[in-house]
Amino acid sequence: MPQRIDSLSNPHLKKLKRLHRVHSDQRQFLIEGTHLVAEALQARWSLESVYCTDDWYDSHGNLLQSAPDSIEQYQVSPRWLRQAATTENPDGILAIANLSDEKGFELSSNSRDWSLTIAADGVQDPGNAGTLLRMAVATGANRFFLSPDSVSPFHPKMLRSTAGQWFRLPPQAVSMETLITHAKKLEVRVIVADMRGEPIWSMDLTVPTMFVVGNEGSGVRLQAKRLADAICTIPMASGVESLNVATAGTIILYETMRQRSSFMVS
Repeated sequence: MPQRIDSLSNPHLKKLKRLHRVHSDQRQFLIEGTHLVAEALQARWSLESVYCTDDWYDSHGNLLQSAPDSIEQYQVSPRWLRQAATTENPDGILAIANLSDEKGFELSSNSRDWSLTIAADGVQDPGNAGTLLRMAVATGANRFFLSPDSVSPFHPKMLRSTAGQWFRLPPQAVSMETLITHAKKLEVRVIVADMRGEPIWSMDLTVPTMFVVGNEGSGVRLQAKRLADAICTIPMASGVESLNVATAGTIILYETMRQRSSFMVS
């Protein structure tokens, strides 16, 4: 059974509040909401502790019954949880996740791990990055990367916008130069998405490919373009300046999936 915490001066609450501020060298991060916590448990991700309200425990307590004994469990008041969460109306549970047991965060030298990869260069909006990761999972991508100056992989809003898919494809922050150079050594074709390039549907996307997308303002940086093997574009009607990066990435990923699928809809 969970232990009880009532005091608003409890050290646990102070620790949770500190995790609201993400930074590059953090070893723990905050996950919020039933769906995210359930996905983390299903993925056997290392959790330090979970905090839930009485009402949540009464209706969802079975979710924690199979949780490892190493995870500390606490029941708190709705007021306590609201102070601990980053959302205005938390649904009753949040948890602290560890990075000590992170899996697959090295740059693999196995070419099979690079069949379909997507990298975000300077994408700073957490909602866009999270949606892009969610689409990467949906289309069977192997890896998802962020440049170091993109949004933090542990930003609470990014985590929420992945709808729990973060734990299926944990993102890694790597410089684009390092990433592209490594991919090309493995004979992975690197394609940059840009306003000027070859139409995406006229390209052969059946070979191992890494796509690099950038933000709507400045796009992918020049150095990454110079290192890439090709530049693709998504043709649009006259007068349309650009697509949201998550939308553009979704189109690119699904066109890749379409080309690779043995089942074609007539």
